[in-house]
Amino acid sequence: MKKLSLGLIVFMVTFNSSAQFDPEAELILESMSKKYKSKSAFMSTFQQNLINEVSTIDESISGTVYVKGDKYKLEIAGQIIFNDGQDLWSYSEEIMEVTVSTYDKEEQEISLTNIWDLYREGYKYGLNVPDPQGNWVIDLEPIERGVEAFYKIRMVISNEYDLKSFRIFEESGNQYNYIITKLIDRSDLTDGFFTFDLAQYPEVELIDFR
Repeated sequence: MKKLSLGLIVFMVTFNSSAQFDPEAELILESMSKKYKSKSAFMSTFQQNLINEVSTIDESISGTVYVKGDKYKLEIAGQIIFNDGQDLWSYSEEIMEVTVSTYDKEEQEISLTNIWDLYREGYKYGLNVPDPQGNWVIDLEPIERGVEAFYKIRMVISNEYDLKSFRIFEESGNQYNYIITKLIDRSDLTDGFFTFDLAQYPEVELIDFR
């Protein structure tokens, strides 16, 4: 009886381990990641929705992001955020203020700047039922639940390996859905495009957290 129980436990552990890292899902994620990593720089427009069915919240904002390696420029909700790879500048034209802090890659929120490689470390993933348009649906879950504020990320990827959308499910009940409305190559973008130049904004109040 003990040997039978041990064998059953080994089988269950093996089964669960293989289910955590679906090889078919991994191939799709790798192909999607490779496609976007091949772009030296790109621009994307997107719509972000915040949904909470319990609190009856349904809010939507649109934004534009430019990405080149670790650098990005994000325009959203009246703010422009510059990341030059070293510092993070958040500029508000309405209140004429800019805050700057040291860029820490490990502390960045999930967004169109890092979603492409997210699956590579700290997540298990599996292929779900395709959506009505025939796109692949892949769920990512943190291996260590409770460490992050969210418990699942659902990615929708087309048969051409284009990321169509991703949804973040938080423990609080909030869901953040990002829909990519446009994505184009912008190999013409220079490093200077991602730098906030104080000389061009002489009347802006600077708040430096570095």
